[in-house]
Amino acid sequence: MCGRAYEPRFLFSWPVSRCSVMGPDQLTGVMTEIAIQAARASGKRLDETALEKRAEGFRENANLQSSAYYTSAYALDDGIIDPRDTRNVLGMCLEIVSDNGIQGNPGFGGVSRL
Repeated sequence: MCGRAYEPRFLFSWPVSRCSVMGPDQLTGVMTEIAIQAARASGKRLDETALEKRAEGFRENANLQSSAYYTSAYALDDGIIDPRDTRNVLGMCLEIVSDNGIQGNPGFGGVSRL
């Protein structure tokens, strides 16, 4: 349970993992409530059918974007590993981070992830 904001050295996913702040249903509920409050504040009439259609599209999009395959495709993690290989991958990563002698090129600006 980590993300790029915490600056991990490695970030892997299992094929069944999900990456999101909240589930698609909760996120859709929040966005629907925001739309209702915005319409109420501006005095506009809200079309319930259009709101439900937009909410369903939002739910599907949130569900798609939380999949491990989506996050790996957009380089939001370091890849998907087979759960059976977790011990080997973890051992490799621990070996890499335990070597304090590794230094990068001081003039290198980094690699753009996206």
